[in-house]
Amino acid sequence: MPKHPIEQRSAFRYFTPIQVRWGDLDPFNHVNNVLYYRYFELAIVTFLVHEAGLDLAGSSPVVSFAAESHCVFNKAIDLSGFGPQGVMIDGAVRVDRLGSSSVTWGLALFRQGEEDAAAQGSWTHVFVNRQTSRPTPIPDDLRAAMARYTA
Repeated sequence: MPKHPIEQRSAFRYFTPIQVRWGDLDPFNHVNNVLYYRYFELAIVTFLVHEAGLDLAGSSPVVSFAAESHCVFNKAIDLSGFGPQGVMIDGAVRVDRLGSSSVTWGLALFRQGEEDAAAQGSWTHVFVNRQTSRPTPIPDDLRAAMARYTA
């Protein structure tokens, strides 16, 4: 019996497709555990850019720093079902907690077509002023975008 209930696809509304690459595999022929964090990061960054309009490259007055992260591995992601476009997974994002200068993301990775998360986790980001790197309130437009995906 898992220590944590396995997240279900229905608990999320934002998904981004992620292609598993041959180089992501470890000697056991499944995705190396450290890459699950990279996939989580990709899902969050894609959300911030496409849903919240955050310009991470330079014009936004704020950036986010990871303050805490957590991952539960429910089952291995491997190349079974490899097809013409490789193996695709879905990175899922929701907002579990929205503070004044921080957000805690609920995250999951799903093989396409599967309801149970292969991995699930959370990250807490603190938003900081780009120039000073000091915590700062989340701008209203960014907060409104994140609030739409609150659990």
